[in-house]
Amino acid sequence: MLLHGSAEPREEFDALMADSALAAIVHDAPLMQIEAALRSLGEMMAKADPLRRAIVREETIRRLRGAGVRSPAAMADTAFGPLESAGLDRIRLGAVAPWNETVDGRELLDDIAKTLQRFVVLPAVAADAQALWCLNTYAHEAAGVSPILCIGSSEKRCGKTRNLEVLSCLAHRPLHTSNITVAALYRTIDRYRPTLLIDEADTIFVNGSNAERRGVLNAGLYKSNAFVLRCGERQEPKMHSVWCPKAIALIGRLPTTLEDRSIVIALRRRSPAEPVEAFRYDQVLEQVEPIRRKAARWAADYRNTLRSAIAVVPEQLNDRAQDLWRPLLAIAETIGGNWPERARRAALELSDRVPEPHRGGVQLLQDLRKVFRQRHAERLPSEDIVNALANMEQAQSPGRVRRGAITKVDLARSVAVFGIRPRVIRYGHGQVRRGYLASDFVDAFARHLEF
Repeated sequence: MLLHGSAEPREEFDALMADSALAAIVHDAPLMQIEAALRSLGEMMAKADPLRRAIVREETIRRLRGAGVRSPAAMADTAFGPLESAGLDRIRLGAVAPWNETVDGRELLDDIAKTLQRFVVLPAVAADAQALWCLNTYAHEAAGVSPILCIGSSEKRCGKTRNLEVLSCLAHRPLHTSNITVAALYRTIDRYRPTLLIDEADTIFVNGSNAERRGVLNAGLYKSNAFVLRCGERQEPKMHSVWCPKAIALIGRLPTTLEDRSIVIALRRRSPAEPVEAFRYDQVLEQVEPIRRKAARWAADYRNTLRSAIAVVPEQLNDRAQDLWRPLLAIAETIGGNWPERARRAALELSDRVPEPHRGGVQLLQDLRKVFRQRHAERLPSEDIVNALANMEQAQSPGRVRRGAITKVDLARSVAVFGIRPRVIRYGHGQVRRGYLASDFVDAFARHLEF
């Protein structure tokens, strides 16, 4: 008797049955006989403790190998599931029981947006977009498109990691990681179907590298073809699903193909006048459990509605942006109230991104502040600012913008990322010029420069 010794009567009976099933897996046994034995073992091991299950699995693999099966481990896993570690290395995804009453979707989205704004400085449109994306993680299977949520900034200490941490308290089955390998990426998605939260992605896509990882993420946009083909055991090809919600945080910008598949939230450094609450993950996770449960209940109630929903998307958006926003707009229209309008406003504003600054963006702000202070000016024409920058001796230092080559157009592009644009000003003796007011830069100076 292979699997039993001193045991309770029921356990001894199960062990005898397992022995009997294993005895049927012999050399030259018909495949139908092996199939019947594996099905019997799978049923018996469904409720077995981890140790007994591991022992039976190993013996099954040994006997399948002796029977001439080419992929014994894969066949054993098919029969009663792959062996999982009982230790701390097992991936654990938080699951909640759906709320026991029907849920007001408008209040739910309001609560998600307010929770995000408690801990992260976000414009209203960014909070609304993230709230819709977060609720979509619960209704994800109803959608045909999976927009990546990209949380970026032009410099460090703008709240990207904190934003992901808050999302991990709110999203469905969150898995927070950084610098994930290609194999871990597609295998994790295929097996666990998490909401994948990838931090520090700028370390992944250094100088445009990691084309394979980028290709896996690119493939997850449309549900109809969200698969990658890889060779597994004994070089047997296998299709891996890469369909899951994904949020990515980084300094700078994503590679072009990924950014084209993303709803981009550009964070700025928090100013002293913008306080946020202290964040403690365990405490917040417990506080927002009702939100997660309500999101699960709302998705369960409306998943079929969302499958057939055809959202009205703003015509101003390009074709790809329309695709990205369709599942979020469908949620907003299903919920109603002021959320359809809020969603459309978010789609339009977030799809109209300003260019990312060059590496000297913050240095440029320092020099601009110096120009205004030295001139004791409240307003300056663009031409005067460009000339002053070009004449600055320290502009030739390594890593700074080449002022000798900067033009008025370059200046406008560089400050646009800080929300600053040239305007028509009156200067000198009634002259009308295009330029900037010193007050235009107050917010940018407060956020990015030390006084």
